[in-house]
Amino acid sequence: MPTDSIIAKTVNFTELQQAFADAPLETYRYVKTPLFRFARRVAKRVKVESLSGRPGIKGGPWRRLKDKNVQGFQTGTDLGSLKAVNKVSRILRTHVEGAVITAKGGGFLFLSSKTGKKGGGTVFARVRSVTIPARVKFEEPWRQEIPKASADIADAMHRAMSAALDRRMQALGSAVQRLTSL
Repeated sequence: MPTDSIIAKTVNFTELQQAFADAPLETYRYVKTPLFRFARRVAKRVKVESLSGRPGIKGGPWRRLKDKNVQGFQTGTDLGSLKAVNKVSRILRTHVEGAVITAKGGGFLFLSSKTGKKGGGTVFARVRSVTIPARVKFEEPWRQEIPKASADIADAMHRAMSAALDRRMQALGSAVQRLTSL
């Protein structure tokens, strides 16, 4: 009784399995850099676009590109935990999220012009609370950079998989070449 079947013999299947086993570590190495660059681009755009201050002011101490008020980096120890992180300092977070500052104990906040001397300056307002609006745009630069980051990460993943497969196939090719030369 004839059967309709196809018999396939795999050649170099163990090498292919090893390439797929090596692929996550290789991909982690390749994807770290585009994620890091993405986080740094977002941090730089926040500094340049949102920390410019009102006209005539250069954005004060937060605008310096080498300070630690806005940071971007990647974190994670394997492909599953790899992520891009952007963080802002505690003081700058108030301007990112917005806040209401109230006086302790039901008293008043004294707003004064600073002269640089301790106890100097003149009080120009006495208020119970101050509302600071969310004025530093952080989410917009993040969302605008996502398409470029996605393309860079996809390209890195493709290169990682190609490198893992090429390395295994070259090892197999050199082994076959050694066997044929004997």
